[in-house]
Amino acid sequence: MKKNRNSVPFRLLDITTEQFAVFQENHKAGNYEFEINFRTKVNISSEEKTVGIFTNYSFSQKVGIVLVLECACHFNIEENHWNKSIDNGILTLDKGLLTHFLVLTVGTSRGVLHAKKPKWLENMMLPTLNVTSIIGEDMSFDLTDEE
Repeated sequence: MKKNRNSVPFRLLDITTEQFAVFQENHKAGNYEFEINFRTKVNISSEEKTVGIFTNYSFSQKVGIVLVLECACHFNIEENHWNKSIDNGILTLDKGLLTHFLVLTVGTSRGVLHAKKPKWLENMMLPTLNVTSIIGEDMSFDLTDEE
């Protein structure tokens, strides 16, 4: 099999549940229609050569928020590739790679929601999300700003 010259050697280092909260008092029993607010952010650690993709979801009904979930997947980038991505102290990560990481993180979040949701929310599910347009371009990080 021929090796893809554009492949990025990485590994999934860790999965974290940053936040999980339910508010049964805001749930209308039998109603499984929710407004879902979705946010994402990208953090990096140059010391560990890691990229963290954080996803945050809040499921609301008319009365208020019913469930909040924030998950993250932390990916380690192979040192040689990491170093090649740095120019003048600026790390630039490809939007395709970041989108791939986001897809993995959304899928992981779906599993966390399935495992942690209470019985009274048994029909709640994180729907499929088209994340291909969320990260519109390569992202750059100033490594000199890291503490």
